Amino acid sequence: MAKFKGVRALYGCSQQSFYTVAAVAWANYDTNILQFTSFKAKYTPALATTALAALTAAKLLPNQETRNAMPESVRISLVPLANSCLANQRKLKSYIEEAFPTSSSTMLASAGNKSYKAAYHEGWEEMNTMITDGALFITDNTAALEMAGTNMPVAFVATYTADKTAFETVYKNYLLTSQATPGDTSNKMKANNKVYTTLMAMMKDAQLIFETDHTKVAIFTFATILKKVSGNGTTGTRFTVVDSVSKVNITNFAVTVQPGAKVAVANGIILEIKMSEDLYSVAINAPGYSEIITNSVQLKTGIMHRIDVELVKL
Repeated sequence: MAKFKGVRALYGCSQQSFYTVAAVAWANYDTNILQFTSFKAKYTPALATTALAALTAAKLLPNQETRNAMPESVRISLVPLANSCLANQRKLKSYIEEAFPTSSSTMLASAGNKSYKAAYHEGWEEMNTMITDGALFITDNTAALEMAGTNMPVAFVATYTADKTAFETVYKNYLLTSQATPGDTSNKMKANNKVYTTLMAMMKDAQLIFETDHTKVAIFTFATILKKVSGNGTTGTRFTVVDSVSKVNITNFAVTVQPGAKVAVANGIILEIKMSEDLYSVAINAPGYSEIITNSVQLKTGIMHRIDVELVKL
């Protein structure tokens, strides 16, 4: 559950997932407005408009991002730098296994490899730990790793250090910026909780309105929508796009994926593209907005990678 000092979230998921669930649920409400109005006169199109306005206002309130929920623009900058560090770590692993054949497990742990898996999945703190430990290990064991010129190249030390510094610079700048602008997270959480309470009241009535229609009940069940938003073991990428200023969802965006030249156009809040495990570049665009290109999107089998994008108007 998302946590902020002073006020706890009522919703049992990430803030971004909650926003998407709410937007989807109110879109479902609009589609079924006649049944709602027949049940209670208060259910009008204006009610959805007001609820979505409150949702947008909550999005716009200042928020101190958690380290693993950084802005997409920062993530885009970090990914290629992180990939270089990961490639270096894989090479270092090979050098360690060659130089220390009887104690490679212990040496790999000392060199930061215990953090590799989390770092691979964009665990930025684990990435920091891995490259810090790796650099120290190289410093302490340079001669042994080089094996008189038959194993680790002399130039590898400079490459590892340079890539480590490049990653640390971007990541540390992000941390300093986020700490310098804390925002009033308590007010934001209160606004989020109010949006949640309104949403759940509507969805509770939906359970009565559609109690004999299991399909309709599902589209007004928070957990069911959340599962669709969060993924269920399918390999691929799920996109949501908002206007960078208003934070209103854009529903006619297009995504182009390379390799494969796969093109998909959204017709709603969420666009889900199933893909196999690989390293991709992704371009996201919408009419009237500047295109964003996200390089080095690494997909793993059984994981639905999520990309939330803010597009800037031309």
